[in-house]
Amino acid sequence: MPEYEPTPEQERVLAHDIARNARVLAGPGTGKSATLVALVDQLMERAEPPRLRLLTFTRAATGELARKVSAHPAAATLRPSTVHSFAISVLVANPGAADIARPLRIADTWEEKEVVRRSFARRAGISVREVKRLFDEMAANWESLREEEDERVPAPVRARFLGVWNEHRRVYGYTLLAELPYELRKALRDHPDLDGVDYDLLIVDEYQDLNACDLEVIKLIGDRGCSVIAAGDDDQSIYSGRKAEPEGIRRFLGDYPDSDDYPLSITQRCGRRIIEWASYEIAGDPDRAEKTALTAAEGSSDGEAALLSFAGDVSEARGVAQLVKQLIDREGIDPSEILILLRSDHNGSFSNPIKRELARLEIEYSDPDRVDRMLADEENRRALAIFRLAANRDDSLAWASLLLLTNGIGPAFSDRIYTRARDTGTQFGPALLEQRVQEFPLGPAASAGRAEQLIDEVLEWLDENPPPEGEDLDWGRWMIDVAGSGPVPALSLDCQELLLALDDLAESGEPLGRYLGQIRPLGRDRDANESTGVRIMTMANAKGLTVKATIVAALDVPRPGFDEQEERRLLYVAMTRSREFLYCTWARRRRGPTARAGQERVGERRSPSSFLDGGPVESEDGARYIRGRWG
Repeated sequence: MPEYEPTPEQERVLAHDIARNARVLAGPGTGKSATLVALVDQLMERAEPPRLRLLTFTRAATGELARKVSAHPAAATLRPSTVHSFAISVLVANPGAADIARPLRIADTWEEKEVVRRSFARRAGISVREVKRLFDEMAANWESLREEEDERVPAPVRARFLGVWNEHRRVYGYTLLAELPYELRKALRDHPDLDGVDYDLLIVDEYQDLNACDLEVIKLIGDRGCSVIAAGDDDQSIYSGRKAEPEGIRRFLGDYPDSDDYPLSITQRCGRRIIEWASYEIAGDPDRAEKTALTAAEGSSDGEAALLSFAGDVSEARGVAQLVKQLIDREGIDPSEILILLRSDHNGSFSNPIKRELARLEIEYSDPDRVDRMLADEENRRALAIFRLAANRDDSLAWASLLLLTNGIGPAFSDRIYTRARDTGTQFGPALLEQRVQEFPLGPAASAGRAEQLIDEVLEWLDENPPPEGEDLDWGRWMIDVAGSGPVPALSLDCQELLLALDDLAESGEPLGRYLGQIRPLGRDRDANESTGVRIMTMANAKGLTVKATIVAALDVPRPGFDEQEERRLLYVAMTRSREFLYCTWARRRRGPTARAGQERVGERRSPSSFLDGGPVESEDGARYIRGRWG
């Protein structure tokens, strides 16, 4: 890692009086995270260091901060955490302060989709689609602190949903990830003596990604005598789906009147032509606050930027693959240093043609859905459910998952266990085990027999394979070693590879249950950051990444009904990932799966994004550009 040498702008941040609040408004590549870590290191070297906490929103941003913190001896003990992880730590440390299941158990993506929503739908007598819409509506209300109703959901359906909600989460013992900051907000408001929030300084990175609930959590902690440093960039606020808005960081100086303001405007990342083009694009936002213009650092290269058109979607995919090949073969760029970005990619409609062309050219690429597919594999899922029971034998979601994955055990059987748990005031897992002792008097006989065999095999395996104890355990290695015996299937090779990698990424001393909860998010972060091939992903998932070359594809596809200015910010994020090469591509006509994307009439001519109209880079024919550029 090159030695950190602060610019004059960054030196102002390092000289900040931490008794005051501050905003660090930092453009892409301006050294925001490095400066925050240098400030933390400086503070922790004091004879009496302040009580300090580092927070951010995304796991990717947390990982970046963690890597930079580890390089600073004084700061290395301060591991950054997400807002959600922080909420978990405080709520667990204050039993009874929040309305959440104990022990805390967060349903993962597969469990929420396959177990929670389906059983909820049967209990409430509504469709799975309606359950999802109402879960989304509830999460939006937690995040925005406003009551909003999805107009597609009839009032009687909503009433049945709300009638089942508390009962269902109690019986299955789960908490949804989205409700954690909301519960922390309530605990902060209701309990002035709450443990785990007594700090002198709170540094919040990626502040523009916080929603109304997150912002109030930070303000409530600040009101207890803690200074707040908010760092971020309103131009990169792209999470309106979880109710985040750029106004949060824009109004910081009003929310915290006793504040200093530190702009960072010199990017160490992008070449001059790339910055000029991206700056033109984002300047079109009419709501954007006036700020110091982003400029390339002295000595930066010009970089290469081009807007390339192709006759159709097929030729665009072929052109994107050709660009990648030339960057690898002629410019000497490692495939892992190339990003292909898409606005969206439902069912792989945009990425699949590009993947086929890359495969034809024998170019390795990453699969953004690899981890989710791996965790949805029946054998892996069965093994992970049993490992959940190794952490807690009463885990209701794990038992429900095993019943679902066992042939011959239908939903009616699980519903009878649910009813028993509801009527006796217990949870699904304990009710299932209690009914096993009684040989399932509620039946039906066929399902009961299979459930008895399943439970007996699992309990016997758990008795023979207790989790090891100790401070520095490699849970992934342990799971690989004990899998493949009894009811626990052998883990797939890609799952084994991931678990071994996560042993190095997970926090030391984590309990097994906590480790299991990190597999999906840490796995996805690892794939996004450490791929050996070309990375194909959505624009939103690329945030925080820096590469040598970026190709932003399908820029002829508008998003009707979406916030136009957030779409502009998404494109800005995509354009500012690259140090040296930026190519934006579009198709003059589309057919096949992408033909209707962004417009009603198939086959009409298309144009590049209006965000680029009149900019410093004009559109040119892509095939001709590639021939002329590389011969």
